[in-house]
Amino acid sequence: MTDRPPCLKNTCVRRTLNRYLDMLDKQPFEGRSKRLTDRIQPKHFPELFSPREPGEDDVTWHHLTQLEALGIVTFERTRTRGIGSDAPWEHTRIVIAPEGEPLMRDWLDRPVVEEESLRWQEAVGPFRYAFEVPELVRPANLGRLTQYKPAAVVERLTMIPEMLAASPLTLYQLSARLFWGDSKALKGKERLLDQLFSIQVTQMLSRPVLIEGTYRPGAEGILLVENMDTFLAASNGQIKSAEDLTILYAQGFKGTTSRIRTKGMARFYWSDSPFPEPQWLNHFHEAWLSTSKFPGPIYYFGDLDPAGLSIYRQMRTTFPELEPWKTGYEALVKALKGGHGHPLALAEKTNQGSLPETGCTWMEAHVIPVMRETGLCVDQEFFLN
Repeated sequence: MTDRPPCLKNTCVRRTLNRYLDMLDKQPFEGRSKRLTDRIQPKHFPELFSPREPGEDDVTWHHLTQLEALGIVTFERTRTRGIGSDAPWEHTRIVIAPEGEPLMRDWLDRPVVEEESLRWQEAVGPFRYAFEVPELVRPANLGRLTQYKPAAVVERLTMIPEMLAASPLTLYQLSARLFWGDSKALKGKERLLDQLFSIQVTQMLSRPVLIEGTYRPGAEGILLVENMDTFLAASNGQIKSAEDLTILYAQGFKGTTSRIRTKGMARFYWSDSPFPEPQWLNHFHEAWLSTSKFPGPIYYFGDLDPAGLSIYRQMRTTFPELEPWKTGYEALVKALKGGHGHPLALAEKTNQGSLPETGCTWMEAHVIPVMRETGLCVDQEFFLN
């Protein structure tokens, strides 16, 4: 950034330059057939015509004239007769120089606004009061909502708090009601909605997480998995080392960990097994809501790749007591040492190139070093074979 001139500290100067950039955002120099001029009048220059303290008018004028010395503007008299006793700013217009625009934008940290962004800014204008941070309503944050007319989208966004206060809705229901039947228009926009409004939008919109379980009477612990094949194999008795564990499966553990232990945000369905005994089930539900300890250790098993490690790390923030299922991970580590894996840098694997810390001492000591040494990763399906 270019060094800012002292005159930029003056309130009138900053306000004036911002106003000129507002004009240029709406119509750039290239699209103008005439010069961009601004007549000095009380409306925009109150410091010159109604100074709040002695000398404010002269100080302000001094700072404004510095802009001419810097090549940003020039001053022209609109009258030449009978002005001998008038102040130098009276009967004067400012001509904004095209070559001064880059400096103005640099000083004020205002890059050129694209036409699409400008359309959204204009649409937000009448509704700015409805948003906590109206500047966030811009194309980069709106995804598929940008395919609709800005004014219509902005108006419907302002209706969200009222609609949620009237009746509980999921994100998809809310989206469909507001945006012409498009249930996915707000998909992935929970954080944006939280920032736009001062209510707990995310919690109100969230669907409960559906968790399927296979209960084992007298189980020695609980195993959480995010892979359907692993769940089915363990439930069907194909994984002998998991026969003494109750198995829980939920698709998308990674994206739901922040709310999965909140009351009402998890629903359990027990299948392919005896229904849990009432006493065990009550104890389990209390532990799930963090009001008591789980009836035995709780484990997690997932892929040995950066994405799988990230999931485990996130799960540990919600389940501090979560342990790695060593039986499964030791088998995968043995596979890696035997060369049974694929390169970490494979394009279809996400977040490759670095191995995230899991916060688990055992994983950091026995698993991640092998991944680094071999440069390989392996999915949990290998264990099923």
